Amino acid sequence: MTERGQNNRLLIVEQSAALCDEFRSVLSSVSAGPDGSGEPGPGRVERRRPTPGISTFVVETAGTGEDAVAMASAARARGEPYAVVFVDAMLDAGMTGIEAVRWLWAADPELQIVACAGPRSQPWSDVARELGRSDQLLLLKKPIDRDEVRQLACTLSRKWQLSHDASLQMEEMDSNARSATAKLEEQIRLRAEVEEELRHLAYHDPVTGLPNRTYLYDRIEQCIQRSLRSPDFKYAVLFLDLDNFKLINDTMGHDRGDWLLKDVAQRLRNCMRSLDAIAKVEEDVAARVGGDEFIVLLEGIRDPEDCLRVAQRFIDILNRPFRIDGKELVVCASIGLATSSREYLQAKDVLRDADTAMYRAKSLGKGQYALFDPEMHNAAKRRLEIESRLRDTVNRERMRLSYQPIVDVQTQKLVGFEALFRCDIPGLDASPQEIINVAEDSGLIIPIGKWVFRRACRDLRQWHAEHPHSQHLRMNVNISRREIADKGLVESVRKAMADYSIPSHMITVEVTESGIFKDADLALERLRELRDLGVRLYMDDFGTGYSSLACLHSYPLDGVKIDRAFTATMIRDQRYIAVVKAIVTLCRALRMGITVEGVENPEQLELVDSLGCDSAQGYLFAKPMSADDVMILLERTPELRLAA
Repeated sequence: MTERGQNNRLLIVEQSAALCDEFRSVLSSVSAGPDGSGEPGPGRVERRRPTPGISTFVVETAGTGEDAVAMASAARARGEPYAVVFVDAMLDAGMTGIEAVRWLWAADPELQIVACAGPRSQPWSDVARELGRSDQLLLLKKPIDRDEVRQLACTLSRKWQLSHDASLQMEEMDSNARSATAKLEEQIRLRAEVEEELRHLAYHDPVTGLPNRTYLYDRIEQCIQRSLRSPDFKYAVLFLDLDNFKLINDTMGHDRGDWLLKDVAQRLRNCMRSLDAIAKVEEDVAARVGGDEFIVLLEGIRDPEDCLRVAQRFIDILNRPFRIDGKELVVCASIGLATSSREYLQAKDVLRDADTAMYRAKSLGKGQYALFDPEMHNAAKRRLEIESRLRDTVNRERMRLSYQPIVDVQTQKLVGFEALFRCDIPGLDASPQEIINVAEDSGLIIPIGKWVFRRACRDLRQWHAEHPHSQHLRMNVNISRREIADKGLVESVRKAMADYSIPSHMITVEVTESGIFKDADLALERLRELRDLGVRLYMDDFGTGYSSLACLHSYPLDGVKIDRAFTATMIRDQRYIAVVKAIVTLCRALRMGITVEGVENPEQLELVDSLGCDSAQGYLFAKPMSADDVMILLERTPELRLAA
């Protein structure tokens, strides 16, 4: 349908494809014929130059009456009806022309129809008498005249529009007249309902129907005031967070996520009604405070220890499978608890401590609970302090790299370095691993990782340029789980190597087992993209995470780094030697390299050599050093042999 005032949709019902094309040419173009020349074409249709200034039409064609009726019905159903239909009165395949007209009006009573009659057609008076509706039926004799066709199309489409608009206007006026009183009464009723709904929404979550944060704050404040007046009154707040809920939202859609939240809410309601024997609950409240977070307030409990059993009951109930679209899904919950054993003065402090305990529960693994203690608060404050100071350090690029040499086990010759991120934050005593953990959790690891790659490539380029005998030295760079998930990782690696002219085979990317197995499909895709750049891929800290020996062939890895925990234990526990032997055997079969970390004495070096490992790193050869110290090392050791 075009803009209001003109429906320019036409339907041609004609068995002759050539005549259909002729109609389309006449009605869809102001000048051009089928051959684009504007001159009359061959055939039985007379051509004339159309009248200038008349609008073109949207023309569709049908070869039979049956097709035309179906098209008219479908067009009306979707709100795009035809205004005018040109029907060949001499249809002889299926419906006759008269039958087609009758069924077209049955499909759409508003149609303006032009019957195209040839010399041998049924007399017009008989057609008009048989069909009736003379005000919606006109005759067009063949051969057709171009101007006459266009004038009929313009006039009848305008007539259709006027009739249609008048009909709509009459319906609207009639509807308004009949419903005026009813609307007034309905508005009064709706206003009362809206006021009631607004009162409900002000204190309840629209998805689950549970009380919301506003209502919960008010109830907790009441509990605090009551506990201050009556020390025997005890309460507890349980902060629940659903594990893996985001995965369900991302994979199954938010509508399925909302359904799950409703089911969780119902389970919480059912569970609380059966808690009286455990907690002597006077009146308990479950609330949804946003996303996948729920809070349960238990009032009048006998003993703070009772709330631990309540928490375990919630975990047991929520661990039961949920059924979504015929599939069983397990969505565990992590729960943090804060009780009135600490003297709170504000609801926000209770919720803060319960939230802190919940994060501690998450760190313990899925489906766990934790009771708040002051040390958790101190740890949270420390983490926030580290994150704030680290963010400032990253923004100012006050970071550095240390490089630990990697040597060939048999020759003790230097083969490369591992780049280790270091960050000294003045006034804050934090280990490198603690800083990395905070960077990972906060997302700061992304800009840090980009900086590390560029600085490592820059330093390697400088060593190669100033010490020709070091041209073969490689650089190992670690990437974390968050970096693997970053869409810009591969491009940042490619650009760093290109900017400093580092051949891709001189770079080894190290990934941890936990970084791979957290999201195996995404990790596999990202590792393949990195492999396509030409960099080498090693699995770092192998043997300490989730993987097994059988998983190595599933990823495009060039080698593994055996964790220092194995190196330190092999001397005193023969079982670890057997594990390392198995790793070496499999890596050899898969043509992978093996690097051993944490080699600190000659006895360990001799053992890893006997096991067939390729390279090693550890304090036996050198501690991590600055880029300037690497330059000195390269100057002093032209043969690149490090004393063991």
